[in-house]
Amino acid sequence: MIVSIDNKEYYLRYSLRSLFKYEQLTGHPYEGKKLEDAYLLLHASLMACNPEYSLTFEQLIDQCDIDPTIFEGFMELVKTEADRLEQLKKKAKPVKANRKKG
Repeated sequence: MIVSIDNKEYYLRYSLRSLFKYEQLTGHPYEGKKLEDAYLLLHASLMACNPEYSLTFEQLIDQCDIDPTIFEGFMELVKTEADRLEQLKKKAKPVKANRKKG
């Protein structure tokens, strides 16, 4: 997904790199319990996908106030990815260990 923030285009994904960056920023894994956490995940995702991204968290919040579709689009992306991963889990069959009786 491409998002325009302050007249610049950024690539945006919800990925492992995003989650790693979130943990680096906050010191804990993403749980999504607070709205601020979701905005921090957006910030982390922008950082993870765009080496040239230089906005501070406060600047990003200001831009999201101006254009709420930035956050709405990201949350839809997160939901779509979570749904996709859930479907993959359902399709995966449990692996049975080969146990020898002795």
